[in-house]
Amino acid sequence: MNTLGAPVGPPQALRGTGARRAPGDAAAARTALSDFGADFLRRARALDPSAANAAISPYSLFAVLAMARAGAKAETAAQIDAALRATGIDAQGAVISAVDDGVTAALDAAGKSGGKNAEPTVIQAANQAWVQDGLPVRPEYLDALAVQYGIDAMAAGFAADPEKMRLAINSWVAGRTNHLIPELFPDGSIDPSTVLVLVNALYLKAPWASRFRTGRPAAFFTGTGEVQAPMMTGPKPVRGAIGNGWTSATIPYLGGGAAMTLLVPDKGGFAATVKSLDAAVIHRAAAATTSVNLTMPLFSIRTTSDAKGIAEQLGMTDIFAPGVADLSGIAGRPGHLYAQTFVHQTVVNVDEQGTEAAAATGMAIARMSLPMVDLQLTVDRPFLFWISETRTGAPLFLGAVTDPTAST
Repeated sequence: MNTLGAPVGPPQALRGTGARRAPGDAAAARTALSDFGADFLRRARALDPSAANAAISPYSLFAVLAMARAGAKAETAAQIDAALRATGIDAQGAVISAVDDGVTAALDAAGKSGGKNAEPTVIQAANQAWVQDGLPVRPEYLDALAVQYGIDAMAAGFAADPEKMRLAINSWVAGRTNHLIPELFPDGSIDPSTVLVLVNALYLKAPWASRFRTGRPAAFFTGTGEVQAPMMTGPKPVRGAIGNGWTSATIPYLGGGAAMTLLVPDKGGFAATVKSLDAAVIHRAAAATTSVNLTMPLFSIRTTSDAKGIAEQLGMTDIFAPGVADLSGIAGRPGHLYAQTFVHQTVVNVDEQGTEAAAATGMAIARMSLPMVDLQLTVDRPFLFWISETRTGAPLFLGAVTDPTAST
């Protein structure tokens, strides 16, 4: 039976088997990502209440946590299931596959709607896993990555050169986010104990279906004061909805396969709306019940979230605890592996032309450090012993043993 750290076959053993699963239920995916994302955003804002703006990617966060969950067992798995609002490997894979299918449809619709001179719509999501060469990864885990998330694991040299691997992974993320996220993993976040890194990168660049007109700066009430914000006005009405204490507007991107929905609370109602945000509100806000003439500010957000701290608030504590985390579905025994790093960054830029946005999430999983041993001593021959107080080291008891089984 393999033990953690035992040699294994060549890197191609990291390739899972099985075709990518069929798309899951769209409504279930919307509900899971909406509820998980609303809870995560609330906690992100609470951790940094002085920040004017915040943004996350529920899809990116969900994908990485789900990839880790594919190798989790017992309470570690149950905690992730509860936070993600989807129970089990198949249910979580179904959420991601449903969204991936929706992205494909959105790109197809944009391609059919755009003319020769139209700016192309780009929405690309990529998952990747890097595994320490020699880690005896369970075939079932590699199969889950292949079937649920469509990826193979890449052999990596974390033990030999963790900094080189950190730079290589950051470069991979930068290339898949149009360099909006040049450094996902900060200095020191990957070290020689790292044995597995899971990453999702998401990038979107989409023109509006109808471009906005540049407007004059106008007053924007922040809640504590007033600023003059650059504004833009839509050339024609968009779909909207009116809810309990809020009004929404949904702005389609080219082709209509993707859209941005704004949820605008009534004056003084922002905190209450944030508190009540859930999948039901998100679904109602996107409903087409009202025609809205829209004027909105241009904005740009760059957020680095304390993903680990928020995940722990959501109840995912075991996965970060050495000796407690049960990731034995990946390799080794319960307690051998744990998540040492969990990072998330999001960038969103919105102007008259459209939207450019990127997000990346990464988790580094490490092997529990073992005490350093310089010498193994087996006392299998006569020996002396003494008992002393440590201030002087003077022996209080002193003896010799040549037969520990004898009694005198």
